[in-house]
Amino acid sequence: MRQPDLEPFETASADGARLRGIRRPGSGEPIVLVHGVAMDRRIWVDSGFLDALPDADILALDLRGRGASERVGAPERHGIDRHVEDVRAVMDLFGHPGYAVFGVYFGGRTALQVAAADARVTRAYSFCAHAEAVELPDDAVEEEAAAIEAPDGCRYLTDHFRRVGAPDWMVEACTRVDLPELAAVTRGLWHGSARGVERRHSGQDLVLITAEGDAELDVFTVGERRLDARLWLVDSPTRVKAAHRLAEVGARVAAEIAGRAAGTGVR
Repeated sequence: MRQPDLEPFETASADGARLRGIRRPGSGEPIVLVHGVAMDRRIWVDSGFLDALPDADILALDLRGRGASERVGAPERHGIDRHVEDVRAVMDLFGHPGYAVFGVYFGGRTALQVAAADARVTRAYSFCAHAEAVELPDDAVEEEAAAIEAPDGCRYLTDHFRRVGAPDWMVEACTRVDLPELAAVTRGLWHGSARGVERRHSGQDLVLITAEGDAELDVFTVGERRLDARLWLVDSPTRVKAAHRLAEVGARVAAEIAGRAAGTGVR
């Protein structure tokens, strides 16, 4: 796989948390990439996603507590609003008038919330995360967090993702996590993650993406109608297995962006 030329960047979020990431300079409107919970910025190279958008101006951050960004510990500092602030801090750093935001799994939900919070977002893509309110049973969240911070937490994560058919790049990402910090991220789900996404800015293009076989496909279609969003379906039986096709989705994003730049309206 070709390794792109990547430039490191660093900035601070609204609460002072130090954030680090990489930029791959390119043409057109910048695309901010937002990874999932047990991930970091390396997934975009490992999955082939960056190679699928060879000409795009890419900004890929490590969210707080992941990758090279600062560990913050407290679950309340891992609420979804703090993650939204992380993405907006990167947007502030580069100072462009408009951005696309692409997120995977929880990063997809974050991308939608960034769009709700910031009119600079022209397009938000949510890969395998819907926009509706969710139920987060306290006991289930705590059970997950306790399993992650246990001595065999890494094995717990990798065994789970292998069992459900995740791609190697997702499993490998689990081996790089800081387990106590990831447990705090998990408990941070109690801080705002259950609420649904609202559309607050007209003219934004919101795209919900999930597997054709998703057991909750009806929830995505509700969001499609409620938010006047678009729905892309990936040829996959489950959301987790859809991650095998992340690079293909990246190629579709690239074709769409190129089509719009050329004025052809490719969707």
